[in-house]
Amino acid sequence: MKSYALAIAVSMLLAAVFAFQNTADVLVKFLLWEVALPQGIWEVMLFAAGGVLMWMVSLFALMEGRSRYTRQIREKEKRIKELEEERASLMGAFRQNGPHFPKPEDHSGENAAEPDSRG
Repeated sequence: MKSYALAIAVSMLLAAVFAFQNTADVLVKFLLWEVALPQGIWEVMLFAAGGVLMWMVSLFALMEGRSRYTRQIREKEKRIKELEEERASLMGAFRQNGPHFPKPEDHSGENAAEPDSRG
């Protein structure tokens, strides 16, 4: 955040220097509107208006991204809740019916190692 403050301060300083060096009046016409202002003041105002406009656009983009992430979080939380309910259901069925695993076959005599007679 400090770098932004420094950039803004430097920009303001440069704009002030520019405004003081360009004091000739300029006639600006837009649609039915007409005004005469010093050139430096006019250009600094345009610069500031552009900065504010870009800040507003970035703010709207930030809000759009945040709403997208909020929606994704809600979807993930809903999925987690569904999985937790499924887990609870399975655990309840497991507790109620008990484990029903097939018993392993007894192969103790087939591959048993013969006792070592070496001694």
